[in-house]
Amino acid sequence: MNTFFKTFFACLILTLGFLAYKLVGVDSYSSDLEVSKNNPIFGIHNDFSEPMPVKNDIKTQNNNATMEQKVAQKSIHSCYFYSKNGELLKVNRELSFKQSLENAIMVLLKGPTIAESKMGIYTEIPPNVDLISVRQINKDIIVDLSSNFGNGGGTNSVTNRIKQLSSTIKLYEPHKNVYLYIDGKEVEYLGGDGVYIKQPLD
Repeated sequence: MNTFFKTFFACLILTLGFLAYKLVGVDSYSSDLEVSKNNPIFGIHNDFSEPMPVKNDIKTQNNNATMEQKVAQKSIHSCYFYSKNGELLKVNRELSFKQSLENAIMVLLKGPTIAESKMGIYTEIPPNVDLISVRQINKDIIVDLSSNFGNGGGTNSVTNRIKQLSSTIKLYEPHKNVYLYIDGKEVEYLGGDGVYIKQPLD
């Protein structure tokens, strides 16, 4: 019996000693420990990139400042919506991305802002229409939209959304012929009423 107790206590002491070592030893760490190159777990490493010379640091800071300035610069993007009187209305947006025909069409497809809607400005273009592509071939511009561009509304609505699209494109490319494609195919009829679409768009 004495041998049993001696063995039991010896094992207990060894177990407690092992646990104490794991808790306070140099190799232990908590799960939320912040890892860095100088952390004792990974040793002190001297093979990391040394700090760049001061002149390079200044150059980097200047480059970063220039990039921030470019991001901060805003461009005017114009598109056509309808006023509360039902007339085409050119709307200008000051946005922090490059001015282009493609971006103007994207702005058009997103529709009026909440503030604009409160002023009675609206769009005939259905929500969630995707711009698939904008291509220029010689004097022609081909705008390819997703099929939901033809969803909803009657003849007047379809005619008006075509006017919005065409008028917006003409702001940027007044001397080009505009062709509307839906899902990669040139449109002849659009909408539930089967409205004939004259190509190129007026």
